[in-house]
Amino acid sequence: MYTLYFAVVMLAPAAMLLVGIWWKLSPPPYQSKGLAYSTELTRKDPDAWSAAHRHCAKLWTRIGIVSGAASAALMVFLKESYDAFWMWIIAGQMVLFCVSVFMIDLLLKNTFSDGDGDKNE
Repeated sequence: MYTLYFAVVMLAPAAMLLVGIWWKLSPPPYQSKGLAYSTELTRKDPDAWSAAHRHCAKLWTRIGIVSGAASAALMVFLKESYDAFWMWIIAGQMVLFCVSVFMIDLLLKNTFSDGDGDKNE
């Protein structure tokens, strides 16, 4: 059972790392469908679209590495009691993901719009 839990715990960091590397090498084209950071602001402005994917790629690559290493270390060092906390590790990873999305959104709003939601000129 430990192997299954370890694999499940490593899914989110691996996904963030892979998407981060993928977007760094080949960001999605402007207004593409599918896997993309698509918000109202990024759909209106190609510069915001590019900035969002550039910053997400960098941030998610780093978060994937750090959270993956921390999660693996916790699972290895606390192997005897992994069944008591493996869900908490996944919850922490999801919190990191959500915080990263809010950070990117805040960065984009501060960079590409004024108080009324219009693009800064």
